[in-house]
Amino acid sequence: MVATVIMGVMLLGFWAIEVNHHQHIAEAPSQSAPSEAMPEMVFVGRITGMVDVKWSDDPRYLPPPGFAYVPLDRKYILSSGLLEITYDSGAKVILPGPCTYEVESTAGGYLSLGKLTALVEKRGGKGSRSKVQGPRPSLHPSSFILHPSSLFSVRTPTAIITDLGTEFGVEVSDEGNTESRVFRGSVKVQVVGNGLPSPSGRGAGDEGSGQVVILRANESARVEGRGKPRITMLGTSAKTADFTRRIPKVTYKRLDLVDVVAGGDGFSGRRNCSIDPTSGQIDAITLKEMGTKGQFVGDGKYHRVEALPLVDGVFIPDGGKGPVQVDSAGNMFAGFPDAYNATWKHIWAGSAIPADLPITAVLGGVDYASPPHCLLFMHTNNGITFDLEAIRRANPGCKLLRFRAVAGSSGGAMYAPDGTRVIADLWVLVDGKVRFERREIDGYSGAFLVLIAINDDDRFLTLATTDGGNDNIHGDWTMLGDPRLDLMQVEANEPKDKRGGD
Repeated sequence: MVATVIMGVMLLGFWAIEVNHHQHIAEAPSQSAPSEAMPEMVFVGRITGMVDVKWSDDPRYLPPPGFAYVPLDRKYILSSGLLEITYDSGAKVILPGPCTYEVESTAGGYLSLGKLTALVEKRGGKGSRSKVQGPRPSLHPSSFILHPSSLFSVRTPTAIITDLGTEFGVEVSDEGNTESRVFRGSVKVQVVGNGLPSPSGRGAGDEGSGQVVILRANESARVEGRGKPRITMLGTSAKTADFTRRIPKVTYKRLDLVDVVAGGDGFSGRRNCSIDPTSGQIDAITLKEMGTKGQFVGDGKYHRVEALPLVDGVFIPDGGKGPVQVDSAGNMFAGFPDAYNATWKHIWAGSAIPADLPITAVLGGVDYASPPHCLLFMHTNNGITFDLEAIRRANPGCKLLRFRAVAGSSGGAMYAPDGTRVIADLWVLVDGKVRFERREIDGYSGAFLVLIAINDDDRFLTLATTDGGNDNIHGDWTMLGDPRLDLMQVEANEPKDKRGGD
């Protein structure tokens, strides 16, 4: 009996050992076996500021998703604008485009091109890094050279700039030359490579070779030459780069184009005004008066709207007679179809659509005839051009970002009395070139968003409707709900360093 018990215990032990052995193998596969575990992602900060950022258009580059956490090894490639990164340590980095910056450690990164401003403010505690399980991504070997993790450092192709309690700027040229400027406190600048001794001879620590200098407030230095880099101290009169030292306050505005057509500045809420597309004359009329006005035949000319400073002009878009002038600068557009050369009703800026019988102004479930909404009614074969440069002059300090509207057909008729299909086309041009086009809009098209970017050098914005080339204007009720320009205003007193300290 005892022997039986002992044998049972031994078998149980062998079984337990065998099970544990197999569990160990299952949980720790050999290095040759592929792992399904996601690589660990270690976050060291957040994006805390963005102003008009445009990322690199390189198809291989994937921009970050807006205001996001900053992981190690993340590369930020800006074409323009401003980006602010705040590390968990409290250090802030401002990157103005164009620049390329890679986060190499919890206390610094690699600036390969462009400018950077760093403000190092220590926080209490150890930060709040968050992790996703998996193998930790490897850091660049150079990120551990010459600067301990407790000090914030910026590496460049020719130097390492280490914070000693400060605010400083760094610029890297296309050739890889590095310039550093201290606004407050001090930094250590050390050459990367076996360069010549610094002409100033201001070595630091035990190096003594002149390849390391300590910069203090209002001092600058340049490291030149990739093959044999050397440090040159810059005098107080030397020209240094401009550095953006804080993210400016940004205000976004919506300029109402219905208000502009009604005689306002885009912010006054004016309504119920119309423009004759065959003369450029404006009428502040009632809905009833507008409803009695009928067909207007085009004369092939572009008409200035002198009474409205932000509206450039109007026209009847008929491509059957050749290219059509679409702005006062003489830009011509040859893409309009051979249209009827006539429209029904003025261009109308207001609330309800002017007609003898009530016509719905609902698109996508929204009634644009009811406040706070508004509409720009453009029956087929109408064109209007806004003067973007005049809008910029009227809004100093503002940048035009985009045009947006909800568009569609508010007419219920699908066929005209003669059996012709009721369709219309919508065009958005900038300086005579197409930025948006939607053909054969009818009552079944529903609501659709029109959204186009406005560039700094864009001069004129043109909105036009055509009859789809079927020479019929019956029931082509084309409208734009809440048409507006999005503006961004950056405070005018943004401090920039040009020379001299605080």
